[in-house]
Amino acid sequence: MTAQDVIALLDAQARAASADPLRNAQMLCFPAVGSLYVAADLHAHRRNFQRFQNACDLPNHPDRHVILQELIHGGALGPAGEDRSLELLLDALQWSAAFPGRVHFLLANHDMAQVLNIAIMKEGYDLTERFTRHIQLAFGTHAPQVHEALARYFRALPLAAITATGIFLSHSLPCERDIATFDKTILRRDLTDEDWSRSGPIYALIWGRNQTQEVLDRVARMWYADLFVCGHQSQEGGSKTVGNKLLIIDSSHNHGVYLPIDLARCYSLDELAAQVVPLAAVE
Repeated sequence: MTAQDVIALLDAQARAASADPLRNAQMLCFPAVGSLYVAADLHAHRRNFQRFQNACDLPNHPDRHVILQELIHGGALGPAGEDRSLELLLDALQWSAAFPGRVHFLLANHDMAQVLNIAIMKEGYDLTERFTRHIQLAFGTHAPQVHEALARYFRALPLAAITATGIFLSHSLPCERDIATFDKTILRRDLTDEDWSRSGPIYALIWGRNQTQEVLDRVARMWYADLFVCGHQSQEGGSKTVGNKLLIIDSSHNHGVYLPIDLARCYSLDELAAQVVPLAAVE
């Protein structure tokens, strides 16, 4: 794709995210009908993305919705050590364009890192810089415009979603350190530049780790949720439950999983965890 093609796709998908009929401020609100398939932290694992697409089978399930998050930062590097995961994000956006109003994305911390140029270090390398390097190499003099379009797209994404049966989905949740001062209005209003700072509530929401039962109870009361489904925290076995309210799923590796949810059904945490499907089981 040319730089102009990439910018046009990003801007079109930013507009689609902002105008999503399911969107209420910074949340997606799903009806109690159909199904919702969820993948978390794909990190450019192309085979898992393809398996997830096959599992969703959107052409044959018109009442099925999809949530994706954190497609960037990962996969095979290019010859200059550049992170080419933008390519998978663009493929996912084209999938979304083919099924308008059904393929949804939630903001994740690696997305925010690209917007704010926050270094994310892994094995001695800055993942943000490697991703930026690919854009510079691929688009040359048009790289700044691609960066700007990418930032517009990420800024347009919702922060969370909730089902009619009380399942709350987000990339992560605030940690114990941040919960006392966390701005619970963040999902119910327009966002400001201050919200996007490293000391703001978006950062606290999508970067939080190691949530305690007390945190989960407080956030449940805050947003009228019964259960939470998040990514962000790596899971070697693909998934993990925390306390009596949180299911963490990980779609980023060969033991990665996805989560199908019946939108008309109420679940206990154990019942929801039993729904998890290994991506390796999908043709």
